[in-house]
Amino acid sequence: MDMLELKLGYACNNNCVFCLNKEKRYYKKFPVKFLKNKINISAQQGCERLILSGGEPLISLHLFDLISFAKSRGYKKLEIHTNGRMLSYEDFVKKLLTFSPIGFLVSFHFPTPLLYMKYSQVDGFDQTINGIKKLVKYRCGFTVNTVLMKPNLPYLKEIVDLLRNLKAKSIQYTFIDGHNILPEYKKFVPRYSQVVKILEKIIKQNPDFQIKIRDIPTCILKKQLINHLAPIHFSERINLTIGKRFFTSEGIREMQSVYPNCEGCVYRSNCFGIKKAYFQIYGSDELKPVKRMWKE
Repeated sequence: MDMLELKLGYACNNNCVFCLNKEKRYYKKFPVKFLKNKINISAQQGCERLILSGGEPLISLHLFDLISFAKSRGYKKLEIHTNGRMLSYEDFVKKLLTFSPIGFLVSFHFPTPLLYMKYSQVDGFDQTINGIKKLVKYRCGFTVNTVLMKPNLPYLKEIVDLLRNLKAKSIQYTFIDGHNILPEYKKFVPRYSQVVKILEKIIKQNPDFQIKIRDIPTCILKKQLINHLAPIHFSERINLTIGKRFFTSEGIREMQSVYPNCEGCVYRSNCFGIKKAYFQIYGSDELKPVKRMWKE
């Protein structure tokens, strides 16, 4: 195992209407002793990379205790998945940087305070922006994560323009999961083909910006965008979830994904397929198996 991803719980200072984990918010945190035990066991197995997520991991009262413990057990790389609001506090950022090397994946989905408020249901836009500014100021490694969904498709270019002005250098686009918003699925979840057309334009207009794409099938990205496909991790990544259960990324994929029309596709082994809800609602007409590897 080369990495361990630990969810510190599902408490969050945002309340996003499209949140993947919104039905788990009642289960706010995991026992610290249990988290440390898993950190220790994974270290003994040679794990050197720790990812902390949630919920919002930066609001955990045990954050620095857990990071210190992981460092003492030999973890060399730390990554935090966050909405960025706590990073607006300079002393907090400085304290985190004492544990360098450390990287951040900062969730940011809307380019204006009004849109941020509408979909996250909190007034956190300025804090997230200031958090990104702090990361730039202290030369921290970070990537912005933007969930691709119908409400923000008209603003994707505006988001990139804003990030460029903030001197951010990379963005990861993650296609919305959607299984937690089934009653409003079509309101939030676009078709893959609709999204890809927009991404093609953004990538063409921003050749010097690092752009990666997650959770869109390889065949739909086609040759034009395949170099922007984010690498995926399967059995080597362990995720802690509610009920003190662990799932490998491969296990999660098997539970959540299907592979219609995928027989014989040369990219089958390096593709997430499509989520079951997407298949049930939109079908699989967009998927066309690739019979030969695309040349760069």
